[in-house]
Amino acid sequence: MAMTPAAGGSKSLTSTASTQAPGTVNAEVEWDGFDPQAYIRHNYADLRDDDREILRRTRDFFAGAELSDAYCVDVGSGANLYPTLSLLPFAHTIDLCEWSTSNVHWLRQQVDSYDTTWDPYWQVCAEHPTYAALTDPRRYLAKVGRVSQTSVFDLPRHAWDAGTMFFVACSISADRAEAERAISRFLQALRPDSPFAVAVMLGSTGYHVGRHSFPAVALAHSEVVADIETAAYDIDVHEERPRPPIRDGKASMLLVTGRTCG
Repeated sequence: MAMTPAAGGSKSLTSTASTQAPGTVNAEVEWDGFDPQAYIRHNYADLRDDDREILRRTRDFFAGAELSDAYCVDVGSGANLYPTLSLLPFAHTIDLCEWSTSNVHWLRQQVDSYDTTWDPYWQVCAEHPTYAALTDPRRYLAKVGRVSQTSVFDLPRHAWDAGTMFFVACSISADRAEAERAISRFLQALRPDSPFAVAVMLGSTGYHVGRHSFPAVALAHSEVVADIETAAYDIDVHEERPRPPIRDGKASMLLVTGRTCG
């Protein structure tokens, strides 16, 4: 690949496939081999308690952010729709930015009319009255959702009013510098004072989807927070340890919410 693409989504599949070679950079990965259906079967077919908690906290954060008719973005959407759902009641538009061609095709189908797999995730959202007031989320997503094949590294500056980036920076490369750059580009894509939610998998060393292996970087809690603090304020941090584990090794899920600096 000539450009530095980004693939999104969260978590992983375990398999007998070999681990991605250490040091793999984003542009070296065949992201079009990502199988969204296999990924969803393993990660999202049943709503896990850890995802429920991450979604609940994200929901409450955006519900309290005084958003309305906002231009929103979900970066590296992959095969995970729940970050987009967390933005839905506040959106004039939601841009779902993803690089993998297979994931882009899947996202376009889901935006048109998402699968029943995501109904339990919306039900978590609808436990809050702000979300419950949106009575037809499928129809509304079809109205406001826009899918584009876009790299996290090519995002425009100051283009959106609110955004999410879930399990992306940790899962597009084995290169720590690329993870840091992904976080920076995401935050720069939001206008000053925009609310955001970033989730990463800590301690991950690689993951598998079907027959394909993909790189990851073993990020630490402190370094992720430090990266975000350089460009944000009003930060809140929550760490969730999945049970059972999602990836090999001592991986946990970190959610960081806040607002972007000017």
